[in-house]
Amino acid sequence: MLKYNTLKYFFWGISVAAILYFFYVQKIYPIFYLSIALVWLIYVIVGAFRMRAEIFLPSVSSLPHASKNTILITFDDGPHPEITPQILTILRQAHAKAIFFCIGKNMDRYPDIVKQIVAEGHLIANHSYNHSNFIGTYSTEKVKAEILQTEETIIKLVGSSLKLYRPPFGVTNPNIARAVSALNMKVVGWNRRSFDTVSKTKEEVLKRITPDLKKGDIVLFHDTNALTPAILTDFLLFASNKGFIFEVSSPFEI
Repeated sequence: MLKYNTLKYFFWGISVAAILYFFYVQKIYPIFYLSIALVWLIYVIVGAFRMRAEIFLPSVSSLPHASKNTILITFDDGPHPEITPQILTILRQAHAKAIFFCIGKNMDRYPDIVKQIVAEGHLIANHSYNHSNFIGTYSTEKVKAEILQTEETIIKLVGSSLKLYRPPFGVTNPNIARAVSALNMKVVGWNRRSFDTVSKTKEEVLKRITPDLKKGDIVLFHDTNALTPAILTDFLLFASNKGFIFEVSSPFEI
């Protein structure tokens, strides 16, 4: 899909041309302007809520060139004092590794769990400091502050940072794109979203994420939801029986 910085000039050009045509040639019906505005609004909304469209910024949503039969498992929103340790036990028993996209304030609250995640061979990445519901309205500087504060926490607890970022809710926009670019962060999305935070049953989630599973898929779970450990157990068993493995390194190196 065409990138925002390219298409915005196209829409501006059409708008200016239409205004000039209206004043110097003949009247244009209002429906024309409404149509332009509607198309633009739909385009921006798709870009904001569909990271894989890469309208505002580049991201990794799958690993089609993975050298092995690898699935990348990721967790958002932790660490959680009860759920994350359960997740770690399940991963250990399955010999599986994952990336945990952690909220900065949760890492500050539960530093020992962060250290346990790393000690068991998993990776820690940035999921903003506060995970605000309104991050899509933040200025570039405020987004940068969120990311930087979380990076500081990661470095303090882990010793180094992968400089990987997953925007809260997967929301992107020009301000987030500028912040990510200024901080030289890489954005990681997903192509298998479990919706484990809103689904009511394990079976509902598994039915969503298991069909047509393929090498290089990036699966999104949350290590803050009480249902997730049971879902993860069955998912790992299913995928293992299909011959998949669960290794982890930077998504930009697999």
